Amino acid sequence: MAMMSIDRNCPHCLKEKAVLTFIKEAHLKPRFFSLVFQCNSCFRLVIAEVETTVYGGPEAYAKGQLYPVIVNNHPEFKVSRCYPSQKPIAAPESTPERAAKFFIEAKEDFARGRYETSAMNCRKVIDIATKTLHLGDEDKLVRRISALRATGLITQEMADWAHIIRIDTNGAVHSDEEFTKEEVDQLLKFTEVFLTYSFTLPAMVATKREIE
Repeated sequence: MAMMSIDRNCPHCLKEKAVLTFIKEAHLKPRFFSLVFQCNSCFRLVIAEVETTVYGGPEAYAKGQLYPVIVNNHPEFKVSRCYPSQKPIAAPESTPERAAKFFIEAKEDFARGRYETSAMNCRKVIDIATKTLHLGDEDKLVRRISALRATGLITQEMADWAHIIRIDTNGAVHSDEEFTKEEVDQLLKFTEVFLTYSFTLPAMVATKREIE
């Protein structure tokens, strides 16, 4: 039996050109089949709905082939739908462009399991954001966060949260310190809340005032 697969990125772990191994076929109606594939990297499932006129269906067809069958690059098959689809990653609205760029990279790195890189990009986001919010001459992030708290641009709770998750240190950038998935998840959550509080909400309020 030749291997049957589908050529696409994994929508779960975002691995490019992921190896998606066929594990199950379900007949939907004449000429239509659901094919279940498993990502060899994250082991989660992807389903492709396929139309074909081959006798016995895709699985039976692949069993009779000598070479791998790639269903979305094969003349005998037409893929009508794949799911889940890869969700687009975006930064909170009104985030400065460079901060948004690194936030998206941080989310992508996290999905791919690159936790140290994700942590580094989270710190870049906060570094850029705090420089945008505070035009003082503080060169260290921890001092800018304290200055933002003193001027009321962020709450005491946000300043405390930044300290707890180590966003206000240089560790994520200048050392070989390791980060767990859970730690980086907290970094991402803080970063998203920080951007929302600092840029999205003020922009929404400003828009509302203009309308009124």
